[in-house]
Amino acid sequence: MYGTGRAAIDVSTLTAGAYEQYSITYTTGEYGVDDTGEILIARRDVCDAGIPQFTDPCAPDYVTVESEADCKLAVSYAPDRHIRPWRSGVLIRVTQGSLSPGDTVTVRFGGVYGFRTQTFAETEHIVRVLVDCAGSGGLHEIDESPVVGIVAGPAAHLQLTAPPLVAVGQPFRMQIRAIDTYGNVTGFASLVRVPGYGIRGHYDDCFILDQGIAWIEGVTINKPGIYRFQVTDTSAQYAAESNPIVCRETLPLNLYAGDMHGQTQETVGTGTQDEYFSHARDKAMLDFCAWQGNDFQVTDETYAEVCQTVKRYHEPGRFVTFLGYEYSATTPTGGDYNVYFLKDDQPMHRSYHWIIGMEDRDGTERNPVAKLWDTFRGRDDVMAIPHVGGRHGNLDMLDPALCPALEIHSHHGTFDWFFHDALAKGLRLGIVAASDDHTCRPGLSYPTRKTSRGFVSFDVNGGYTFVYAKDLTRQSLWEAIKARHTYGTTGERIFLSVTSGGHMMGDGFTAQGAPSFGIEVAGTGAIAEIQVLRGSETIYRYSGSLPRKPGGVTVQYSGVRSRARAKAMPWTGRVAVKGAAILSAEPFAYNQPDEGITLMSNQTVCFQSATSGDIDGFDLEVTDLRGAAFTFASQNVSFAFDGLDVMAGRIERKVGGVNGLVEVFQTPEAEKRDVSMTFTDHEALKGQTHAYWVKVTQKDGHMAWSSPMYIEVK
Repeated sequence: MYGTGRAAIDVSTLTAGAYEQYSITYTTGEYGVDDTGEILIARRDVCDAGIPQFTDPCAPDYVTVESEADCKLAVSYAPDRHIRPWRSGVLIRVTQGSLSPGDTVTVRFGGVYGFRTQTFAETEHIVRVLVDCAGSGGLHEIDESPVVGIVAGPAAHLQLTAPPLVAVGQPFRMQIRAIDTYGNVTGFASLVRVPGYGIRGHYDDCFILDQGIAWIEGVTINKPGIYRFQVTDTSAQYAAESNPIVCRETLPLNLYAGDMHGQTQETVGTGTQDEYFSHARDKAMLDFCAWQGNDFQVTDETYAEVCQTVKRYHEPGRFVTFLGYEYSATTPTGGDYNVYFLKDDQPMHRSYHWIIGMEDRDGTERNPVAKLWDTFRGRDDVMAIPHVGGRHGNLDMLDPALCPALEIHSHHGTFDWFFHDALAKGLRLGIVAASDDHTCRPGLSYPTRKTSRGFVSFDVNGGYTFVYAKDLTRQSLWEAIKARHTYGTTGERIFLSVTSGGHMMGDGFTAQGAPSFGIEVAGTGAIAEIQVLRGSETIYRYSGSLPRKPGGVTVQYSGVRSRARAKAMPWTGRVAVKGAAILSAEPFAYNQPDEGITLMSNQTVCFQSATSGDIDGFDLEVTDLRGAAFTFASQNVSFAFDGLDVMAGRIERKVGGVNGLVEVFQTPEAEKRDVSMTFTDHEALKGQTHAYWVKVTQKDGHMAWSSPMYIEVK
């Protein structure tokens, strides 16, 4: 071994998101630690445990360091001391003396308040301890780092999940799961009852969710329509309603849900490959899934294991897996593209070998991305999908023959701007969404708290890709994605169908005269907006047809501040009212516990949050909208408006960043969950090809986007 020492933790488990007290004791090895040497108690970048502070024992996340050795210990929080994925942690510098072999240093986490544990469960959470014994500046792993289990907290919610589209008489299964405050599947001792709802199969039964999951098998529906089922526990404290289930007489195509993008502990994520794929199949109830480790961190041994795991979990008709990896070039040389293969055991062509060792370059690298396209050219069994992570896919270097779609949403945020950029370049792409999950929860990726590097990087739910395909096989899903028969959501099972003249989303065709569209939406919440877009222009708003609340004003804001890594746009401000009084203020779509609004008085409401392309906002009810004068003030934009402006139509103010926007409008009187509508574009220019797509926004902030139809209007 290294002779650098060992460390131990005094607890075996910690509860996700809880404030707890524990200690880590480091015992030096045969070299001790010299004057100016350092000890780093490091954690993964994705870890969202508390940020250590060393001054206030009565405040959260207080940390102390002590030793009986004849030296001084200077302690600080270092956000960037080491390398990915172990960059940050508690840094202890030895001064005015040394640590001899066998000396101990004890780090105590949590004063009076406690230290916040990361919010996601992890079977084996490694606390990586590194030491610079000689004060040379180089950190080395110790002989034995501590490992602790992070377990889910008590149940906070029940969820009931079902297929979004079924045929009359077709048996299907539903899943009941219990989750804690932070979205971890957790045990639930109470009985859960499934009441009858005019269906055949197992209902009026009780289930115990020992492992957090129970399945309702053999359910059938006998009549077309939109259905939502309910479950309750026998104590009547918990209840859940399923996602909408659209039932048709027959199904020309089925609709499948998947998450094709996530990482595990071999790269920058957590958990094992088995935990990753089993979570997608057994806990998130996904139909298909893929693993996408950053190529510069994937060793040959890891990739060989991925190839075997993908094959082991692939079960056509039940759960489909795809082999792939994330091509992670620097943005100027290509950026991030998710590479997928139709077949197993395909070679990896990395962008470069940064973390696994540049000296190991073996001739298989393909950088810039044009060299990757040259390698794949002419193959119909490989595809690549650009996405936005720390880097974004460089659309100037995209190959349309190999890239059928673009990822519009992930754990990193919502990126309408990315698709608008693609349209501006004349690219014909479909739309998908995914999680880019780093917490070993594909299909159930929840926002994390402020990260170990000091900023929120995953402040929205991970997304889903929905695919209209013939059956649940690789070939059918592959053909459907290539045909752009897809839509993406922000992690909710929203049903969306867009048709035109016998064609469906993603199709390219010619229309004689003004194109007409049939749009069906069944939401998991109230539908606030349906937009029909021609290219980047919104040509119809469903909300414009709804009646309005006499005193209602909705204020919402969105956007990102940059296309680069630090995307989140901060919002701190207030809305003040004169000439009327605020009767109520209701927030919506805030993702973090410390985000939201405060009603300061009946004339002022303050807000604070950050957006990563998603929307945040609040509804006000005032006594006299006609006589009211408003001021919106924030660090991004300030402006005045009055109630008559609100009643006249939507107010929009663009702000800095990429797509920052404030919108103010009169609150709709009633919002439906199910909408079926038609629209004809009488303004379409003839002789041109237009991209028509639909964006759905729910009141809770969740969204769905259809792949465009590319229609040449004659």
